Amino acid sequence: MRILIVSAQSDFRQQMQAACLRYTKTLVSLRTAESVGQGLELAHQFEAQVVYIDLTRNIEAGILAIQQLSGVPNRMVVVSIDKLTTEFVTRTIRAGAREVLVQPVQDEDVHQILDKFAAINSNTVDVQPARNGKVVICFSSKGGVGKTTMACNLAVMLQQRFGGNRVALIDANTQAPNIAPMLDLRPTRWLRDAVMEYRRLDNEMLNELMTVHEASGLHVLAHSTDNPLGLDFSEDQLSKILLVSKGSYDWTVVDTFPLLSTLNLSMMDLSDQILLVTEPVVPSLRSARYNLEMLQKAGYGKDRIKVILNRFSNFRGNVSPELVAETLNWPVSHVVPYDVHSTIAANSGQALVNMFPDSNVTSAVSRMVDGVTGVPTPPPPPEGVVEKALRQFRNWLDL
Repeated sequence: MRILIVSAQSDFRQQMQAACLRYTKTLVSLRTAESVGQGLELAHQFEAQVVYIDLTRNIEAGILAIQQLSGVPNRMVVVSIDKLTTEFVTRTIRAGAREVLVQPVQDEDVHQILDKFAAINSNTVDVQPARNGKVVICFSSKGGVGKTTMACNLAVMLQQRFGGNRVALIDANTQAPNIAPMLDLRPTRWLRDAVMEYRRLDNEMLNELMTVHEASGLHVLAHSTDNPLGLDFSEDQLSKILLVSKGSYDWTVVDTFPLLSTLNLSMMDLSDQILLVTEPVVPSLRSARYNLEMLQKAGYGKDRIKVILNRFSNFRGNVSPELVAETLNWPVSHVVPYDVHSTIAANSGQALVNMFPDSNVTSAVSRMVDGVTGVPTPPPPPEGVVEKALRQFRNWLDL
């Protein structure tokens, strides 16, 4: 469910955002706008299905906005104001509002409105394009923890598992992109091209902007630091790209810039899972704990955030996964072992899961894909004596 919150009051926007994210009956994607003009633009670009608009600061501009917003079929416009009057209710309902929300905001009232929208539209056809694909965000506010490596290998293994043109990898690390060199790609189209055309971006155009990773068939929207146009990236632009990707691909994996910014939060709102990558080192764990605290305040819970403990090695004095979970006050979903093969693969411009399919890291990524998709790894075919001996010999040469 795509929800837009329009209000000049930061407190109202934060309360509404938290209340909507606590709605558990369906996946919620959120955007916020500080002005009516910005709200009208975002409602179009974001293809908002439910619009909460606060008219406390400017009723007259709000009335005109309601008339435009309510003109889209299967969209519910909800109005709110700090001092509710009969005249206000009458005018806004006549303008096209479907519901009135009393302030201060209560979770129960917000959720009842969302329930009504879901019930009303359960038997109607959505006029907006289907956005059924899943988005997985790889994030950490500390650089160097293996976030990009995780995103690349996760995406490649998803492609191996599902095949076809069903998996996309987007490099949204807008300041320090590394996916293209890590997969040894030579793109001719980039993320900036999608950003420049985001207003008319559709499934066909996005597909044309993708670079195919020949070794796996994965579709990659790479980003280059070579940006002669000085193009800035905004929340609307990256959100639109993700929305189109959700309609084009079954799975979209996104690598992010290591900063807990509004840009990253806007993409997280569109995600199904957030993989918070950390490693068993005190600075990384402190950063991860701070990230978890901030993400919880933003309304994300254990159903969306999964902690990935990367580069773990079992030696005396190291921090165990159990201690990591205790320190973070959050369960560790997956442990990825330290393996020198990760460095070899990165320096070779190859995905580790392709270059070293029998490595412990590949097995860990496979279990991660099981967790992300909810589909267990299919059992391997029976291995003959000769195949087993050859595999063991190859593994021995790799050591």
